[in-house]
Amino acid sequence: MWSWFAVCCSGLLHISAAYRGPRWQFYLFKPLTIVMLMAIVGTHISVSHYAQWVFVALLLSVVGDVFLMLPKDRFVQGLTSFLLAHLVYIFAFWAQFDGHMVWWLPAMLSGLGIIVFLLLLPNLGQLALPVAVYIAVITQMVWAAGEYWLNTHSPAAALALAGAICFMVSDTVLAFARFKGEFRAAQAMVMSSYFLAQALISASVVIAQGG
Repeated sequence: MWSWFAVCCSGLLHISAAYRGPRWQFYLFKPLTIVMLMAIVGTHISVSHYAQWVFVALLLSVVGDVFLMLPKDRFVQGLTSFLLAHLVYIFAFWAQFDGHMVWWLPAMLSGLGIIVFLLLLPNLGQLALPVAVYIAVITQMVWAAGEYWLNTHSPAAALALAGAICFMVSDTVLAFARFKGEFRAAQAMVMSSYFLAQALISASVVIAQGG
């Protein structure tokens, strides 16, 4: 319980610093929040392949966080790191699936992804292809988590799906803020949904192991 409370406090300290400073607090608590989640998930690595994959995805997310925080723009490197993290999450979710797929879920998610891409397209320039690939991958991640839940209806799968959806929300708001124009609430929306996404997926590991 205390470890989850520490994660929550760390995330709130980062979001607060994004608006009020100090800068050291902003730079420290963003990666530290994910490192805390890695520590929680790490206690299950020896007994769960699912935990191992989630741990790797969290590690890649820390790398992405660092790239996105650097004073010099490292957006493409950050995008690549999170792209790899999403691919690992996809593998982790599909590894829990053993049943019949539904057609409506990927159709619905693909439609949403296409709408988001078309709204962003006029502002993407040379990043059109990388952003299209990223949208396709995160859509696949939500699909994988959705199939995991539809197949098992387990609490762990529900947490994983909720986390994947929060991740999609976070990345969508981030994309609109970057390519359409910043707005004051963007940082709070992006980071709160991002931290919640990572925490929910991490919690799915703990619940899956009954701990």
